[in-house]
Amino acid sequence: MTAPPMSYGPPIMSMPEQKHHAEKRLAIAIVLVVLALTGVGGFIFYSTVLNGNGGVLQAAAAATDKSGASNAVDGLQITCTTTSTDTSGLPYSASIYLTFGVSNPSKYQIDSTWTITYDYAAAGVVLTTSQTFHVPAQGVAYPRWQLTMTSGQLSSLGSSSNPSFTVSLDRTFIVHGSYGTYDFTRHDTYNSASGVSSGTSSTGSTGNLPAC
Repeated sequence: MTAPPMSYGPPIMSMPEQKHHAEKRLAIAIVLVVLALTGVGGFIFYSTVLNGNGGVLQAAAAATDKSGASNAVDGLQITCTTTSTDTSGLPYSASIYLTFGVSNPSKYQIDSTWTITYDYAAAGVVLTTSQTFHVPAQGVAYPRWQLTMTSGQLSSLGSSSNPSFTVSLDRTFIVHGSYGTYDFTRHDTYNSASGVSSGTSSTGSTGNLPAC
């Protein structure tokens, strides 16, 4: 009499294998955000700020104090960018740091707050970071932003089949003029799926920025 064939249940994943897959998802999530910051993030800052106005100083000299202050805002230049990561908190959290060199060629002192928001709608993850800094007249500032992701956000990003996102850049400015201080705001967005950017800033060509 022939014995019936043995039946097998679903394969059981060992603990090392489970850990490997979890670490892989975390790594994917971190890479996605780093690419967003260095690629599209750099594009937004470069295209909306770097090539804003070619004759900022001339316009400021010929215009009123307030008009010159507004031109000074649009004349800020991004000169460099650096992105770094801190994964020492894994698997519970990870941080990504973004540094920009912001040059102010005008005669106006500027205090500014820049808020960056990345919305990964398909993964249900929203990352926001804000930084306030001072840019001296004819000087350079090096503000640094920090994006910290929780284990849940890392898992969602790493397992999502749709890595597209929308990034928004909200900036407020207090410009110190000869006759007072002036408040200005700028808002810009970029959709990675459509490749379309829009907002209140001037646009220009993209390019590679050196490391800070």
